[in-house]
Amino acid sequence: MKILFLTPTKHETDAAIKAIDEVFTVSEHLGLAYLAAVLVKNGFEVEVLDALAEGLDLKSLEIYLSRKHYDVICITTNTPDWKTVIKNLEIVRKIYPKSYIIVGGPHINAMTKINRVSELFEQSGNFDIAVYGEGEVTLLEIVQNIEKNRTVCDLPGTVCKRPDGTIKQNPSRDLIKNIDTIPFPALGLFPLSKYSRTPSSYKRIPIRSVITTRGCPYSCIFCDRGAFGHSVRKRSIENIMEEVDQLVKKYGTKEIRFWDDVFTMDENRVLNLCLKLEKYDLTWSCNGRVNMITERMLKAMKKAGCWEVDFGIESGNDSILKSIHKQFTVRQANEAISLVKKYGMEVRAFFILGFPGETQSTVEDTINFSLNPKIDYATFYLPQAYPGTELFEIAVKENALESDFSKYLITGSVPSYINKEIGLEKIQIMQKTAYRKFYKRPGYILRRIAAIRNWEDIKRYRKALPIFNMQ
Repeated sequence: MKILFLTPTKHETDAAIKAIDEVFTVSEHLGLAYLAAVLVKNGFEVEVLDALAEGLDLKSLEIYLSRKHYDVICITTNTPDWKTVIKNLEIVRKIYPKSYIIVGGPHINAMTKINRVSELFEQSGNFDIAVYGEGEVTLLEIVQNIEKNRTVCDLPGTVCKRPDGTIKQNPSRDLIKNIDTIPFPALGLFPLSKYSRTPSSYKRIPIRSVITTRGCPYSCIFCDRGAFGHSVRKRSIENIMEEVDQLVKKYGTKEIRFWDDVFTMDENRVLNLCLKLEKYDLTWSCNGRVNMITERMLKAMKKAGCWEVDFGIESGNDSILKSIHKQFTVRQANEAISLVKKYGMEVRAFFILGFPGETQSTVEDTINFSLNPKIDYATFYLPQAYPGTELFEIAVKENALESDFSKYLITGSVPSYINKEIGLEKIQIMQKTAYRKFYKRPGYILRRIAAIRNWEDIKRYRKALPIFNMQ
């Protein structure tokens, strides 16, 4: 039995910001890489078609698929991708009318949480089953049942359409307790040479992604932990280092991006991991949290090759930070930024403009906070009220929700939660103002030029020039 994992073709939307779209990261899909690895380990023949990385449009996707045959096709979808995925599914079903088609991903998780999963089947009749939650065990059982001609409509973690047309959502599947048992991502199936990262997000290539934990204990109103939950499950240091060793020796990796929601959550664990990383000539970066940073940790991280810590700060106003459940203050954010800089690492900060309860004044607080000269890179998002989040519930209650999911683009210029106090046009102007004020400061430009150390830095900075086209 031959199985294909498919990523959607490029999502075209007028909500995209062209200057950001030109430099945005396209990297290996870690979730699909884990799923593929599980099936390979269990003896199945697996291929991956990363349509985005390959630059395929609908026509070229159809041509590619028409030259192949697959018994099972698995396609993933985020919320803004869903309209594009519907078009992709039409092509897949047209070419493979008898094959089994499975959809999964964050949008499926989100729609199950708001009890609207039946809409997926109404909007597209070209798939057989949807997977929600953590997918490794569920997908394996589906494929094994298909191979043995057994029913798949009763498996935990699935939603299917019965012969009578009714939709059946099965109970959720328990999370995998020991995530060391999951095989390493099947990177060899992916077109690794075709990926590119945001120029400011790496120092060396090849760069690969690693996740050492699953889950996040926090409850920010804009974030959905639908697949991995709130309980944090940790891989052992030995398991992580075995993957790092493979990345270095098999794939020639020179830099790692740790994608844990909060890499800095456990000081002792970070210290132990850093001791192991010291033996490799690696640079790396991670997601931190301003209230979970210590000097001891940062000193060890720097010594082990860390060059950047990313913080989701979101707002420069304490009342807004409290209302979105960030559980830290502006003062703590400033202290954490200063600590990272003290140990010679760079800081990337993420902000969201226009939360519920915001005014032009509080948004200006955020923009002014971002101009801290110790922040090296900043991204300014508009609120995206993804289904299943508290922000979605607020948006529905306030009648402030953009109904077109295709516009829910995290890097876009159209918020799906529209703050009525500020208004759509004004918040879009403020987003442009934030980018212009941050990146077009003469002092900032001089600091970036002074930070150039080699020819690779020059090449990266040249690739980042579109950001200066922000009006």
